[in-house]
Amino acid sequence: MAAAALRAAAALAERQSRLLETRERLQGGLTAAMEELTHTHDRLIRKSKEVRTLHDVAVALVSRAERGGALAAIGAIVARAVEADLVAFLTIDEATGELATQPGAFGLDEQEMFYRLPLNEERASSVRVFKTRRPFVTGDAQNDPGVIARLVQLWRVHSLMVVPLVVEDRVLGVMRVGSRRRNAFNSEALALVSVVAEEAAILVETAILNRRLSETMEQLAALNRMKDEFVSTVSHEFKTPLTTITGFLSVMIDGETGPVTEQQMKFLQIAKAAAKRLAGLVSDLLDLSRLEGGARMELRPLDLVELVAQSVENHQPAAAEGGKTLSWDPPARAPKVLGDARWLGLVIDNLLSNAVKFTRRGGRIAVSARAKGEFFMVSVSDDGIGIPESDREKLFERFYRASNRGEVNAPGTGLGLAIAREVASKHGGKIWFESEVGRGTTFRFVVPVAREEGSAS
Repeated sequence: MAAAALRAAAALAERQSRLLETRERLQGGLTAAMEELTHTHDRLIRKSKEVRTLHDVAVALVSRAERGGALAAIGAIVARAVEADLVAFLTIDEATGELATQPGAFGLDEQEMFYRLPLNEERASSVRVFKTRRPFVTGDAQNDPGVIARLVQLWRVHSLMVVPLVVEDRVLGVMRVGSRRRNAFNSEALALVSVVAEEAAILVETAILNRRLSETMEQLAALNRMKDEFVSTVSHEFKTPLTTITGFLSVMIDGETGPVTEQQMKFLQIAKAAAKRLAGLVSDLLDLSRLEGGARMELRPLDLVELVAQSVENHQPAAAEGGKTLSWDPPARAPKVLGDARWLGLVIDNLLSNAVKFTRRGGRIAVSARAKGEFFMVSVSDDGIGIPESDREKLFERFYRASNRGEVNAPGTGLGLAIAREVASKHGGKIWFESEVGRGTTFRFVVPVAREEGSAS
């Protein structure tokens, strides 16, 4: 019995030992599982924080078009995400070869923002990051030999992160993140800031391109103003002596200064024709300069049919002299249009003049006008030489002349159609053409019809 009791006690002790071993294994597994869950939870929290930060950055990029506003928003987001006291963007100034702080820095006042680093300052962490594209992190910036102490003291930071702003294979600058606490940043903060820097780099590049485009446009606008002033000044200076020259030539041709020989008369007429062409150029230059300078249209109800009829009558002698037929088909009834008589008359004159010049002897020019709902349309058609396909896109540009003008020896300044387009546009209308080489061309323009008194506005 004693032996049996001992055997039973031994078996019970063995089972208890196995139970303890099993309990220890289960406890160890549970501890490991809890630790893994804790690590996973921490990673999820960090990932959630990173996703939220990137979402905030994306919203800032979309909602703030101006560079300073968007960079300021991103700086504030980064500062909140990594608990920083300072976030600044430094971009390369190619004119000076320096890294310069951009508007929108977080945690800096206006005086501290004027921060520039020459690229030959190798001791500066920002310069090294810009050149090597490798991020830099320190927990004690004011005592770190890899940082210029006086510069970090200027911004009063102890912990510092510097990451490059890279777009494709180009480095635009760096982003500096600072904290007044020591050892404030870890590898996770650096990874987050590096991801944000990729988005910020795109914004910085866009801002740089926009700034360059703006500067170029300002330069072009200044050059254009200088050109307009020069053209206006020269044209005015030409006008008075041209009037004098033309007047004296007319006096001599009329024989008021005494008899002239046949050859002298020929030379005088050639000189008068040349002076007339030059006067036409001056007049066109002045008109175009006024239009591009913002000349105001004196819009009032007027009879456009009467203007067209007067222009047709004025061009009949030139058409007849060239052996061409000029016809006019007026409408039975026509509403008044809202326009400036002087400028619209100039459009009609230019279109008729071109039609006469580019039509061969024996050709026909037909002018018509019709109401088209809220607009009134004038058409000038000819069966002349037509417009080559290669000329059509540039036809309304200043000083552009058709490449086939030599077929009819057509003189001109290349400004008439440019003036016509400007005038039509300022009247709220448009001008266009249809053409076939060797078969002729039709120019049409429309302007708004004047509202009748008492009609609803």
